[in-house]
Amino acid sequence: MKTTVSQTSSTERRLEIEIPRERFDKIFQEKVKKYSKEMRINGFRPGNVPKDVILARFKDPISAESLESLIDQAVRESCKENNIDPVAPGRIEKLDNEAGQPIKVKALLEVDPPVELKDYRFEIPVTPQPVMESAVEERVQGIRRQLAAEKPAGRPAQIGDVVMAKYLRIQIGGQNEPLPQHPVFRVEIGKGSIPELDKALVGVKSGDVKDVAFSFPAEYPNPGLAGKASAYTLAIEDVLEVNLPQLDDAFCVNLGYENLAAMRSRIQARLEEGALRQAKETAWDEAIRRLLEGHAALGVPKARIQNYVKHRLEEMGHHHPEGEDHGHDHSDLEREAEMQIRRWRLLDAIAQKESIKPSQEDVDARIRGLAERTGNSFEALKAELRKNGKILDMREEAKAEKTLDFVIGWPAK
Repeated sequence: MKTTVSQTSSTERRLEIEIPRERFDKIFQEKVKKYSKEMRINGFRPGNVPKDVILARFKDPISAESLESLIDQAVRESCKENNIDPVAPGRIEKLDNEAGQPIKVKALLEVDPPVELKDYRFEIPVTPQPVMESAVEERVQGIRRQLAAEKPAGRPAQIGDVVMAKYLRIQIGGQNEPLPQHPVFRVEIGKGSIPELDKALVGVKSGDVKDVAFSFPAEYPNPGLAGKASAYTLAIEDVLEVNLPQLDDAFCVNLGYENLAAMRSRIQARLEEGALRQAKETAWDEAIRRLLEGHAALGVPKARIQNYVKHRLEEMGHHHPEGEDHGHDHSDLEREAEMQIRRWRLLDAIAQKESIKPSQEDVDARIRGLAERTGNSFEALKAELRKNGKILDMREEAKAEKTLDFVIGWPAK
């Protein structure tokens, strides 16, 4: 078998393969023999169908199947001999199968181009924002609020109460809007995102029907509502008084802390960890930007982009049959795919060159942090991650972050 390899682009290789006719004949005869033993045809004993009968009835499909098997074998052998590692099945561009002549195949394969690393040490400073006492106090009060008891106030609503209300009418910009599927909502007076609504609810009682007119704040998160004049009619269903637990050592012991000082200290440490993480992520983002900019010539095979887009669409609940074109524009996802794949390949190449590997302690630290955030035990979560194979993802994430720390020069010397 003869193979000629040419490079059509950084991500494509063309194989021109010449296969001796004898190889096809051998596969063809083996398949005829196999089918003569397996086929069941009336008038012949099972396993004893004459080959000429098989050929008379099934020559063309057996020939097509034999040719497909031969081409698959030939492409695989050629890839192995020429150190080509395709990222997807190849595309047959041309096939010459003239009787009595060698079979000629022209196949186009996609490959990952080699990563030629350039500059990748940037010494980017990590500057976390200081954690103020007010931030610690806000978190403490947030914990108190989560554990607070609520009971009917039996009086007009005041600042700090929770009002349960039902939409009877919603008017935005002078136009009546349909009511939501679940029209009952709750708002803690003084903590809502619309100060005018908070103010209007002061003094309402259970059973009241209240007309409220206000304008959404200009900086309201929903841009479709920001700054618009609105009018609501609300049925007040209940006014609840919020009773915060006493903030003392006993309260903190019930939460697993030694005392109030230990609780504040731990909250301070968590906020500082969060501030450091945020600062590192800012530095990592800058490092990635510089890496991608400095390695703009690194190509990404189309097959990898297509697989990434397919995976992301499935994550979002879109399942399209293979090869079906729905006419949707996925250009944003394709750009995301190219960036993420280039990012992964660059970080992996740096990690290999610098022998960067996450320790078990690095992986355990990630699992422990996830366990704390989700309220699970460390051991139970680790066992679950091992069971479903996700612990490998945790290891890859730890390696990527350790590599990014190396790139930005963290910890600073």
